[in-house]
Amino acid sequence: MNRRIIAVFAAVVVAAAGAVAVLLYVRSADSRAVAGKQARTVLVAEKQIPAGTTGRALRDGGYLRQTRMPAETLPEDTLGAVEADLDALVTTAPVQRGQLVLRTMFGTAVNRSGIAIPDGKLAIAAKVKSAVFGPGSVRAGTRVAIFYTYTPLKPDQRDDVSGTGLERGHDINSITRVLMTDVEVISVGAATEGDGLPKPATTSSPSDVAMTFALDQRQAEILAHATALGGLLNVGLLGDSSDVSPDRGVDNGTLFGKSR
Repeated sequence: MNRRIIAVFAAVVVAAAGAVAVLLYVRSADSRAVAGKQARTVLVAEKQIPAGTTGRALRDGGYLRQTRMPAETLPEDTLGAVEADLDALVTTAPVQRGQLVLRTMFGTAVNRSGIAIPDGKLAIAAKVKSAVFGPGSVRAGTRVAIFYTYTPLKPDQRDDVSGTGLERGHDINSITRVLMTDVEVISVGAATEGDGLPKPATTSSPSDVAMTFALDQRQAEILAHATALGGLLNVGLLGDSSDVSPDRGVDNGTLFGKSR
């Protein structure tokens, strides 16, 4: 009987020793995995953050939580705290739960229109012709490619716009090309005559949609000039893997793949 008890006790001791050895090995492996990696305290959205939320509201409203992550995996503008300089700024687009909070998510709210403009950008509104994407399909924070349809000055001068608007006729050639890509939409509404700024969207689906884009100076100049020339603007929504870049575009003679 004593021998049996001794055998059981020995088995328990061996099992415990094995468990301790495994635990020590796992801890050692974890230490090796993080060796040489510096951790940072970062902010993560605890719940969805609506567009237009001020930095002060983020800090005081329970929107955020702190966590530790390897510094080498983080974008440079990841925030570890909402400092006082962000109090008057607002989020320019909705932030989803679990998303890292970045400095570039904040911009200045325009008092008259309430549009949040990302730092260093201009808010430029333009009428977009679209039978597919109405005011309910494209929202603030959506990234798009802008396409431009125009009449060239001469058939062999694709880079020169005629300046007479989009002409149509039996012998008139038109071209559609990517004007710019990876552009952020910051406001959408029904297009109206007048100042060109978006108005609240209606339940109908108008052919003209007013979109306000966040652009740098050069992009703003291009869009303003293209609009002044009277061409037609369209947008394409970008996904995470969309591959869009400027090219020679499509004209009347190459619409079905025929080269010129």
